Amino acid sequence: MHTRLDSLTGLRFFAAYFVLLHHVTNFARLPVLVHFEGFGATGVTFFFVLSGFVLTWSFRTSDAPKPFYWRRFARIVPLHALTTLLALPVFYSMQGNTVAWGPVLLSLGLLQAWVVVPSVYFAGNPAAWSLSCEAFFYALHPLAIRRVLAARTLPLAAAGAGVLIAMAATAQVAAGWPGEITGWLLYIAPPFRLGEFALGVLLAVLVQRGYRAPIGLMPAAALTGLWFVLTYVVFPRTLPTGPLAMTGSAGYAVLPLLYGLTIVAAADIDLDARASFLRWRPMVRLGEWSYALYLVHATVIYTLIELFGTHYRAVWANLGWLALASGLSIAASAVLYQLVEHPLERWLRAHEPGKSAKPPVIPASVEAA
Repeated sequence: MHTRLDSLTGLRFFAAYFVLLHHVTNFARLPVLVHFEGFGATGVTFFFVLSGFVLTWSFRTSDAPKPFYWRRFARIVPLHALTTLLALPVFYSMQGNTVAWGPVLLSLGLLQAWVVVPSVYFAGNPAAWSLSCEAFFYALHPLAIRRVLAARTLPLAAAGAGVLIAMAATAQVAAGWPGEITGWLLYIAPPFRLGEFALGVLLAVLVQRGYRAPIGLMPAAALTGLWFVLTYVVFPRTLPTGPLAMTGSAGYAVLPLLYGLTIVAAADIDLDARASFLRWRPMVRLGEWSYALYLVHATVIYTLIELFGTHYRAVWANLGWLALASGLSIAASAVLYQLVEHPLERWLRAHEPGKSAKPPVIPASVEAA
């Protein structure tokens, strides 16, 4: 049940890098990516499904809520606080804005995603809004997981299908609401994104019970890529407005399912002890840096914008700017992981309130950021 899933750690890097590709279009656009500018934002969907999967996979019946919450705090808060401080000059001072300390403090308290105002949920370090959703998931997981594990397989599978249908139906209903509310509800709101986390939880339980992905990792990744092509290229050019809107709503169910299929297929590789490039040590290392990469990349990109301006004309020469943004972001994530994230997590775990023990040895993390 608790086999190390290094392939999932490797996958985390690609999810974080997809988000980087999404934000780099605000700096320098590329001829092919210009048609897929929204796909990178779905890396957050991957993280939410993965988070539910990994937390459930690593759960032990001896786990109690209090130490679980402390481990989650040690995992995400120190680096979140530091990267928020690094982001403030870039997203406020450099743009001639005064720091909005109220929203920034909400961000530091992981509460920003509950406010239906972009200047609030993107306050501080804009990328950190997803941590507000994760904090909500973390609060619920130890309270509900034992009941989930005790449930029978068929009701669990039905619940998973119900979650996906409910998400698609909600998206269809919300399509006619004011844009600010719809944007918050379908992308930011923790209760809506809970469905993706719940899907990851259910998939982990099914894998623990012996179920396996119906297809391999590469076919699952190919299906996900095909969905992006249909969503961003084919459907907008071929479907009338009504069916196109329905297809967009269906995507809120289809994409989490495709990411879930990819995650289970990757987990199967480790469970079967098969060779995989995702388990290659450099890939695992990149995956370990992915949380820092996710939190620091926007700060790097918008610093480059301040220094060099924007390059909106979609030309291949912008590959140089992409390489610069990617290299600096990955280098910064490596430094943050080695000097801040990992050491502070070890120290905090060793100094858990009410616990006296030797500092734990933290293995290569497969936990979702």
